[in-house]
Amino acid sequence: MQSDNTTAKMQSTSSNHSSPRSRRSRSYYRCHAKIRRYQYLVAGISILFLLVYVFTWLHSTGESTEHEQTLLELRKQEIAVEVLTSELETVRSELDTLIQDRIPGLLPLKYDEAITIDGTYIRNIIFTLVKSGKKRNYEYRLIMHNDTLSVINPVVEILLFNDIGIQVGAAQVERMDATSGSARSVLDPGEVRSYTSSIDLIRDEEPSYFLLVVSEGKQIPADRLREQLGDVISPEAGQ
Repeated sequence: MQSDNTTAKMQSTSSNHSSPRSRRSRSYYRCHAKIRRYQYLVAGISILFLLVYVFTWLHSTGESTEHEQTLLELRKQEIAVEVLTSELETVRSELDTLIQDRIPGLLPLKYDEAITIDGTYIRNIIFTLVKSGKKRNYEYRLIMHNDTLSVINPVVEILLFNDIGIQVGAAQVERMDATSGSARSVLDPGEVRSYTSSIDLIRDEEPSYFLLVVSEGKQIPADRLREQLGDVISPEAGQ
């Protein structure tokens, strides 16, 4: 009986001594498991971050490459346009030379720009294109001057030509086209006068060149007398 009690006490003592170790073991296991879960979570987040970074890098690299290719294509197009423009200007210059050789005095027509004329009695001319719906009207403003010491009576005709040198329009500069309202067709020495009117087309084509035909008209007797007598005869005498 005493032996049984002794055994029971030893088992009880052994149980009391093993209980703390068992609790520490279970705590360590739970802590270790939690650490492993955190490690797995961190590894998963790291892998996800790596995947996002790789995807972003690949996407940005693809966009950068595409952007560079677009810029390269645009530059190629710009070079092609520059080459074509240069070739077009060369062909146009050659065509101008051929047409001007065929028609002496022919000049390229430009709108809204004073074109200086290196000739007798004409200082410059300005062409204007007026659009009204589908209708196109061509107008001119011509500056005439007399840089001689004599009274002159210039007769000026404006001829228009298309891009291959075929005449498409004409206009005669008349006395009533003078912007000053002068009733005289002659110009005194040093006089400057401007004329404005429209040009009639004989062909429904776009004009590309023009030609000024200037000749000397006949003077009426009073004008010839004014030239001889200077200012003795008043301007009204020639009207």
